[in-house]
Amino acid sequence: MNFTKTFADQHNGLKKNVPQSIPVIRQAEKKDAETVLELTRSLAEYHGDDADFRATLKDVLRDGFGEKPLYESWLAEIDGVPLALATFFITYSTFKGKACLHLDNLYVKKDARGWKLGEKMIAQVKLRANELNCYRLELEVHQHNPARAFYERLGFSESPDRVYILAGENLS
Repeated sequence: MNFTKTFADQHNGLKKNVPQSIPVIRQAEKKDAETVLELTRSLAEYHGDDADFRATLKDVLRDGFGEKPLYESWLAEIDGVPLALATFFITYSTFKGKACLHLDNLYVKKDARGWKLGEKMIAQVKLRANELNCYRLELEVHQHNPARAFYERLGFSESPDRVYILAGENLS
């Protein structure tokens, strides 16, 4: 990776310098399953949800890259180094009679923030939503998440709808 300064410790110590290489955004492949898991775990840690993180490599391989994938994963890389992840899946509105795309995770490594990778990932997700003929792109954002301003800047608006969840013992 070409920076104005060094790429310290092979991306463990990313400098805040702007990379000279162009980011590549691509759909993750089966060989990327460990990277998808690692970046998802990093997102959970960022939100303080790491104690609840249960996904395994087996889960990612089965549900993200199996015979009938339940979700898609996309990576942003610079010189082959994965720096951002987006995962999403299709839902459906019986009222509209159309598909919706639900962005489950968007994560940019801390030291790569400010490089517009999040915006580039959202642009790719929007493109994919259009390719899949989705009428809406939706996501859920923690109330305390500073990324709310980022999403609003990109045109997302808070929905007045309430989200209810049934999980754990209550789902049995």
